[in-house]
Amino acid sequence: MSDRSSLRRGAGEDWLVAILLWVLDAVSGIVVLMAGLGEANFNMFEPDPHASMTPVFTYMAVFAGVILVTAIGLHRLGYRVTMWGQVLVASVTLAFCTAGFSGGLVL
Repeated sequence: MSDRSSLRRGAGEDWLVAILLWVLDAVSGIVVLMAGLGEANFNMFEPDPHASMTPVFTYMAVFAGVILVTAIGLHRLGYRVTMWGQVLVASVTLAFCTAGFSGGLVL
C-alpha cells in the first residue's frame, strides 16, 4: 500500500507540468498582449499620446483570470507546485494590469 494520497502527485510530475504550463502561459500571454495591442491600434513607430491602452490591460486581466481558474483545477487534481506557479503568474499579470490601469505603466 502507498502512504501517499491519490490526490497528491509525485514531485517530478508536478514540476514537469509546472514548467510546461509556464511555457504555455508565456506564449499565450504574448499572443494576448499582441491581440490587445492590435485592438488598441497601438503603433510603436508612430506613438499617439491619446491612444487608449484599456483594451490591452483588459485582455491581460481576463487572461490572468483564466490562469487563476486553471490554478483551482490544478489544486483539485493534486498538483501543488504547479498550482502555486499558476497563482504566481496570475499575480504578476494582475500587477501589470493594475499598473497599467492606474497610469503607472506607459507602453
